[in-house]
Parts: sequence; C-alpha cells; structure tokens
Amino acid sequence: MKIKLLHAHFLISTENYCNEKIGFTVELEEGETANEVVAKLREQAIEIVGPKAREIYQEKWDAERSCKKIKAELATLREEWDRMAAFLQAQGIKPNVPKMPMFSNLLSGVKPEEELVTAEIVDEDGTSF
Repeated sequence: MKIKLLHAHFLISTENYCNEKIGFTVELEEGETANEVVAKLREQAIEIVGPKAREIYQEKWDAERSCKKIKAELATLREEWDRMAAFLQAQGIKPNVPKMPMFSNLLSGVKPEEELVTAEIVDEDGTSF
C-alpha cells in the first residue's frame, strides 16, 4: 500500500481545559513516510498554537519522566523489601513479614461517584425494598 495523501488533525491543549484543533492535509513526497510527516506536522501544529502549548507539552513530558523515575525507584525498594523479608523469615526473626503493598492498587476499592449513588424504592404503604 502506498499512501499519497495524508490527513492529520491534532487537538492541542492550551490552558484552563481549553484546546485548539489544528488539521492538515498534505501530499507525501517521494521517500517520506507517514510517521515522519505526522511528527513534523505535530510540531508545526504546536508552533501554530504558540508558546503556551509548548510549555504544557514540556510539563507533560517532564511529569512522565518523573513518573518513570519514581516507578524505577519503587521497583528497587520493592526488591530490597522482598530480600529483607526473606532474610527475616529465614532467620526466624519475623516469620510473617507482610509483602510490600502494591501502591498502584491502593485506590482500586474507590468507586466513581455515580456508582456510590443508591436509590431506595418505597411502596405506596411506606414499605421499602
């Protein structure tokens, strides 16, 4: 399959939950790939929206890098915890050392607000069921 015409639309975040939608239709030149062209168009869309979009994307990328670093540090700490727990169990010092909690699962019990809404059905005589 050979792509001749490419349509690319980008929803660029600005600030305060506002977005700008920028779209392009381009014809691919000989030797260009769709991935290369889309990457160039994305950069061009960000430039069109202006410096605020660039700042927001930079903050997003910084936050993603920070999260990756924290996840790596947490994995290292989890390994250390597991080794220490195994040592304490092997030595008989603390045979039931708990496993380190999976922090990403701590909020799994929280339900969205709409799931917390309950309804009480009351019969004409006042009996609820």
